[in-house]
Amino acid sequence: MALTYKEMQDTFSSLGKTTDYLEGKWGDVESFFEGVSRIVFVGCGSSYSNAKSFAMIWNMHTDASALALAAGDILLHAERYKKLLDGSALVFISRSGKTSELIMVLDSLKELGCKPKVASLVCADDTPLGERSDLVLSTPWAFDESVCQTRCVTNAYFMAVFMAAKLTGNKSILDELSLVISDGSAYMNSAEKLSKVIAKEPWTHAVVLADAELEGIAEEGALVFKEVCQLPSSFHHVLDVRHGPMVLIGKDSLVIVASATGCELENNLLKDLVAKGANVALYSDMPSSKEGVRVSSFGKGLSHITRGIPLIVLCQMIAYYKSKETGADPDKPTGLDPWISL
Repeated sequence: MALTYKEMQDTFSSLGKTTDYLEGKWGDVESFFEGVSRIVFVGCGSSYSNAKSFAMIWNMHTDASALALAAGDILLHAERYKKLLDGSALVFISRSGKTSELIMVLDSLKELGCKPKVASLVCADDTPLGERSDLVLSTPWAFDESVCQTRCVTNAYFMAVFMAAKLTGNKSILDELSLVISDGSAYMNSAEKLSKVIAKEPWTHAVVLADAELEGIAEEGALVFKEVCQLPSSFHHVLDVRHGPMVLIGKDSLVIVASATGCELENNLLKDLVAKGANVALYSDMPSSKEGVRVSSFGKGLSHITRGIPLIVLCQMIAYYKSKETGADPDKPTGLDPWISL
């Protein structure tokens, strides 16, 4: 059994541990964000995609303004970003806490005289990134030993939703997160059955469509196809796929759509995707039947922000089973290291 599969299967157990950990660290978390008006979420690769969801979550659910930046971008243009970053709260997202760009960014900003507050979300203890941070949130139980990130990506997104909900006193979302954990294994079992079927179909590239707070985690959902089964993939906003990308969608395409409203505009897009011959998979909170569309449902209603968790699990599971068809090693994809050293 592939290590990637075992780590995916441990996802919801890990999220339970993360909940307990965040509750225990809450005084430190609350203190860090108190009075912060601008937050910059920073990452590389999967963590940068997650940073985009972090920023959107903060903008839509808190009073602070937020944006996401790629660490490599800051590193090459530190002087140009100085005004933006000085006095901001920087939140670094990293599996290992060792990625070169992240460490080099902090050192470069220090040399420029920038004095940001720094927090790091890592899946390891005693890291170079943590040593440079005012707040460290370390969740080693979510660390992925395999090269491709699955469990730790879901864990980071979960932390963003949890922290934003708790900071704003949104009990309904916190309750939903508890529900996702308790019902997560059952959902994963159903998603796995569907994924085995979808993976055997003859598509050669994947497209993931989602909106709002899900844009970063859905972008990561597209990236997992490149890494795990080594097939081309892309992310687009749901209706925006009509504005150009639609021309490349056809019988060789898998299109995963995160349903938000089930409105007429969304349903018309699904019909058009089916008419183009695409393999269409819809994530929907509740079971539904749509002609030519395979539906993966959590079975209970969720807020849009919370449904990012079952969505990423579905993408990961399909990519894993597709690796069996492409012959790619999901644990050690050719040409990729678990973290990058410059």
